[in-house]
Amino acid sequence: MEAHRLVQGARRDLLLVCDHAANAVPPGVDLGVPPSLLLDHVAWDIGAGALTEALARLLDAPACLGAWSRLVVDCNRPPDLAIPASSDGHAIPGNQALAAAERRFRLALHAAFHEALAREVAARQPRLLVSVHSFTPALATDPSPRPWPVAVLWNRDARGAELALAALRADSRVPGPIGANEPYSGRVLNYTMDRHAEANGIAYIGFEVRQDLLGSAPGMAAWAAILADAFRAALAGLP
Repeated sequence: MEAHRLVQGARRDLLLVCDHAANAVPPGVDLGVPPSLLLDHVAWDIGAGALTEALARLLDAPACLGAWSRLVVDCNRPPDLAIPASSDGHAIPGNQALAAAERRFRLALHAAFHEALAREVAARQPRLLVSVHSFTPALATDPSPRPWPVAVLWNRDARGAELALAALRADSRVPGPIGANEPYSGRVLNYTMDRHAEANGIAYIGFEVRQDLLGSAPGMAAWAAILADAFRAALAGLP
C-alpha cells in the first residue's frame, strides 16, 4: 500500500513535499468519525496538494505527496505523536486504545512515506527542499481570525526561510502581513524538514497558505505564481 504519490519533474535543484496532501483513509481503517470530518482541515491541508502540483508544473520540479489523511497517521509528526486521539476539539475514537497490530500498520505508512522521501532526496541531492502546507482561517477551539495570507516556517536553519521572507515582503501581490513562524512555528512542528533537510544540511522553506485563498482556480493560480517566484528567488540567493 503506497504511502506517497510522486509527481515527476526534470529539475534536480528543487524538491517539493506535501505530507498533508490527502484526506483518504485506507480500506479497513475505521476512524470512528463522520465522513464530513474528512473534508475538514483536521483531516488534511485543504488545497495544499493541488497547490503543490501546480507549483510542480510551473517549475518542472518533482514533488512527493502524502497519500493518506493525517487522521490516519500524521507524517509531519514524530512516530510517537503521529496518531492523533483528537484534533481541534474533535475526538478521533478510532485512534484511541489502538490494538498493537493497527498501530504497527499506521506507523508502517509513516515509515514508508519517509523512506520514499529519503530516496528522492538521496537520488536528487536538491539545493532546496520545500514543504507546502495550508492553514485554516480560524480554529474551532480559537475562533480568532488569522490575518496572515501566507507564512514561512523554519527551525534552526533559516537560510531558505530568510530568502523566502524577503521575496514575499517585496512582492506587491501578497495581500497582507506575512507570518514568520506563525500561526505555527517550525521550532515546534517541523518533523519532515528536520529529518530530511536539517539533518542533511539542505536549505529548506516551510510554507503555509491560508485555505480560504486557495478555494478558487484563480486563487490557486495566483498563489502558485507567488510561491514559484519566491522559490526562484531563494534558489538564486543560496550559495
